[in-house]
Amino acid sequence: MGRTPPANRPGWGDLPQAVTAAVEVRVGAPLASVDYPSGGFTPGLAARAAFADGSRVFLKGIPTGDGTAGMYRAEAAVGAVLPESVAPALLWSVKTGGWLMLSFEDLSGGAPDLSPGAAGVGPALDVVGELERTLTPCPLPDAKPFEELARELAGNWTRLQGSGPADAGSDAWATAYARDLVGLDDPAALVEATAGGTLLHCDLRADNMLLNADGRVKAIDWAWTARGAAWVDAAFFLPQLVLAGHTAAVAERLLAERVPAWRAAPEAGVLGFAVALTGYWSWHARTGPGGALGAYRGRAAEAGREWIAHRAGWKAPIPASR
Repeated sequence: MGRTPPANRPGWGDLPQAVTAAVEVRVGAPLASVDYPSGGFTPGLAARAAFADGSRVFLKGIPTGDGTAGMYRAEAAVGAVLPESVAPALLWSVKTGGWLMLSFEDLSGGAPDLSPGAAGVGPALDVVGELERTLTPCPLPDAKPFEELARELAGNWTRLQGSGPADAGSDAWATAYARDLVGLDDPAALVEATAGGTLLHCDLRADNMLLNADGRVKAIDWAWTARGAAWVDAAFFLPQLVLAGHTAAVAERLLAERVPAWRAAPEAGVLGFAVALTGYWSWHARTGPGGALGAYRGRAAEAGREWIAHRAGWKAPIPASR
């Protein structure tokens, strides 16, 4: 937390006066202080706000005409149905002054440390299992099917094969297994394997989690929700454990110990998911914007390749640097 927002995000003082006034009216008191979390990739406001009456909320906001405003609308919709055991409560949302503002329960704490032996690993795994239990069946009737995201994830290895060389280390591995990767990166098979009736977060990372003072973790930033198979959120989370320093084998074991859906996940479906997600990261790291997002995608792609190699029994890739 800091008193100035990250470079890619606005601060309270950047909001139109009509918006700040509407927030203060809704809270019932003027703003006293504001802190800004680091991290995140969207261009909207994210702030922990304290008011003169002693109340505290976590505020998110975006201009309604911004290209990412749909993510905030989606988060407002899902926030209305999420149980407080897995996510901070959505207190209210309001559209005013050309902005969409969301107010959440303010929770103490920060992102859990997922490195081997850290205290945050167990609670983070527990919330992955809790998501499966509390969000099946899907409590959001109009949640989009995961099929849409599956088709976006899959198919990128074919693009990568025709896009020329990148860094020598990781792509020597990709070249060696090119035919296998393209064959496993099957959109139709991924759609079938990931279909289901659970509400999914679809973006579980340490910086989308809060480890609270009570030792429990809650998931935040529900902008990518979809309805799909119960094991999918665990599959999104596994590379984050690898990024934090676990081997893929240990990450698999940790999930199997804490997340029942992971133990029941289809072997071929999980491998296909790992291939598709890693292809997506690899393609967008190569062709998308640079900066923090591009660097993250590059690191995540390396973690994904390690996971694929473990799952498929292939030679491990040579990592660049994490």
